[in-house]
This record gives sequence, structure tokens and C-alpha cells, in this order.
Amino acid sequence: MIRSLLLLCVALGPVHALEVSAAKPERGTIHRWVTLPAEFAPWQHVDLHARIDGFVNSIRVDLGDRVQQGDLLVRIDVPELQADLIRQDAEVAAAESAAKRLQEAFAKSPDLVLPQEVDDASARLAVARANQSRARTLLDFAQVKAPFAGIVTERLLHPGAFVSAGGTPLLRLADTATLRLRIPMVEIEASLVTKGQPVQAKVEALGGVVLPGTVSRVGGDLDPKSRTLMIEADFANPDGRLRPGLFASARVGVERHEGATLIPVAGLVKEKAASFVFKHIGGKAVKTPVKPGFNDGIKVEVPGLLPDDLILLPGSTPLTDGQEVTIK
Repeated sequence: MIRSLLLLCVALGPVHALEVSAAKPERGTIHRWVTLPAEFAPWQHVDLHARIDGFVNSIRVDLGDRVQQGDLLVRIDVPELQADLIRQDAEVAAAESAAKRLQEAFAKSPDLVLPQEVDDASARLAVARANQSRARTLLDFAQVKAPFAGIVTERLLHPGAFVSAGGTPLLRLADTATLRLRIPMVEIEASLVTKGQPVQAKVEALGGVVLPGTVSRVGGDLDPKSRTLMIEADFANPDGRLRPGLFASARVGVERHEGATLIPVAGLVKEKAASFVFKHIGGKAVKTPVKPGFNDGIKVEVPGLLPDDLILLPGSTPLTDGQEVTIK
């Protein structure tokens, strides 16, 4: 029997110590993150309405078209205004001629022309010019132009349709060069949010890409129904891959510790409510209770560790107190 056990031990060979990665604590900055659902919204968007009654002559853009500020988008036919402008042009020309003749006559024979007549002619000319300017302005309203550069997100009418001032929208336009990530911050964390805090937006629709940003705006009051405070972070969108309405998982760094003692999260071991690290001392894993602080998913704050402590990083590998280990 003894001989058999000896042969078995020889066959198995010597027991090797477990190889484990290790790291020393380092000083650094760590945030406490709050993760919340969020949604991207356009930087600015608008429903474009007619400013005058008339029939749509032409619509020069369609869904998805990009436009520049000042581009002509819709032309409305208003023939009565064109006729009014012709009449106003004629009245201005007549008033200018009359005013000029009286001024010349007054300059040559001031005794024959009353100053009041010259003043009345000048006043009639001013009124005619004002009416002309008004007619031109109204006629300009027949051209709907882009108030800013953006993309047409909806086309709501077609040529030939009758439109009235302030009635049904003609087009919807959105500026997507920069998007706002709107994050409803929960009430318990709302008082900790300030401009400039870090934000990470994970967009599953783009393959789980994580976009870095900062808090740009903080709302003034909480929504009475959801008890949340709306905050926003701006994200540049030069290639257009972000679209308004996309959902994201937003992480907001609401608190920060400077000069914290940090180790990789793989070095922290949890057992129910207790937390431990394994120090490498004398070739063995020494189980040491700790009280961790902030955990950002990569690093964890562990006060009380010394710079020369060698902390084992077992991850999911089980270790026991006093187990022999070697460092990878």
C-alpha cells in the first residue's frame, strides 16, 4: 500500500505554487459614477411654418437633405402681393417726382411755393416708401429659408397645397452637428451634479461604443412627476453617426477623490458583506480585510494600503489564506 502511494506521488510530480498576477497600490484620482438611461437630442430643431397665406409653388428639399443657413427651402405663390408691390413702386415713383418738382420750385421761387406744400410732398413720399417696404417684406415671407444649417427630418406638405400663416408646418429642420445627451439625474444625486463633471455615454446601437464628455448644463428644478433633474452633455457629431433619439447608458462622475490609494478591481475579493485583499508576503497569499471606497470598474479605492504592499490579482481564481503563490 505504501509502495503504491509513493509511486502515485512520483507519477504526479511535485506540487507547484499557483502563479498569480500582482500590483502595488498607486496614488490617483477616482470618481464615483452614477449610471442612468439617457437620450440624444438635436442641438436645435424647429418646425418651419408659412408666414403668409398662399399656395406652395415649390419645395426644394426632401427628407434627409442637408441645408445651409439661408438656403431657400420653400417658395409660396402670392400673386396679389406681387401686384401690390407693382402698385407701391408706381406710387413711390410718383411721390418722388412730385416732391422733387416742389423742392426745385421752392428753391427757385420761395415766394411762390409754400413750405407746407414741400413738407406735405415729402411726407407723402415717406408714406409711399413705407408701404413699398412693407409690400417687399410681405413678399419676402413667401420664401421660406433655413434659419440654421441642419438636416431636414420631415417634409409635411407638397406643391399646390394651400398654407396659412402660422398653420401646418411645412418642414422640420434639426441641427445635428452637435447633439445634447439629456440625462435625468435622480433626486438623491441631484445636489452633487455640477458643470464640468465627466460623462461617459455607452451607445449600444453603435456597437457599444463609449463616448467621453462632460456635463454642459444643469437644470434649475426637478421634474415634479419623475423627481429627476435634467442635465445635458454635448457631443460633437461631425460624421453624423449619432442621431437624435438614440438611447445611451450614461455614467456621470458625481464625486471625486484626489490622491486616493488605488488597486485594480481584480485585487478586491468580496465575501458576502466583507471585503478582502490578498497580500503577497513570504511567498504566500495573506488574506487582509479592507474597507474599499469608490469603484469605477477599473480601479478601486482601498485606504490603508502601503505603497510597498504587493497585492495579488486573483480575479475569479479562488485563493485561500496562507496558500503558496508565485508572481507572474
